[in-house]
Amino acid sequence: MISTRDEALQVWQPHFSRIASVVEAAWSEWKAVRAWRGEQGMNALFYKRTVSNYIFDAIARKAHSEFAFDAGFLMDRQAQTFKLIHQAQVARFKKGGASLLGSNIPTQTAMAFMEAEAILPGLPPETAKVEIVWKANELFTDLESIHMVARDGDDLVWEITIPRTGADVMPLAVAGQEIDEDVPTVTVSAKKDRKQVITKKK
Repeated sequence: MISTRDEALQVWQPHFSRIASVVEAAWSEWKAVRAWRGEQGMNALFYKRTVSNYIFDAIARKAHSEFAFDAGFLMDRQAQTFKLIHQAQVARFKKGGASLLGSNIPTQTAMAFMEAEAILPGLPPETAKVEIVWKANELFTDLESIHMVARDGDDLVWEITIPRTGADVMPLAVAGQEIDEDVPTVTVSAKKDRKQVITKKK
């Protein structure tokens, strides 16, 4: 199921600045890489999806640094994606279009995230879903805005604009950064207390 807007605000608003800093730092890293490529005389990348994939990877790494070992959060990191779980709500990060909805390869998990009443595989039915989406400017050269949304298929149910931090964040590592593989995986408790979570080591 999707979270209501009020529930999402209660759970996530205290952490909006942390979420914004993750996305902003990912974009700052990409801009540093882009500048370095230019200095090396490399051609500009042809395809926006290449940039989007780089930024997603950077978001995953920076979200790991920000949230993975915070006792109030759990990261479920998989081969092609990751989810952030907090107080029995689960969020994923996506690039948003003009409609503030991300595009998806139609996997079982992606379809479950898109449909309001669908249940995410491996999580209990009361787990509430939200999406954190970022928009680039028209030229795809900089971050324009960050939002938290809920969707039902191709329809936007609600939207919250996440304030920017205003910080000029520079990346600490552009390449060669290692990620600890001993990251907690997560199972959300099926009890009615939606705030209870159980962690397991891989």
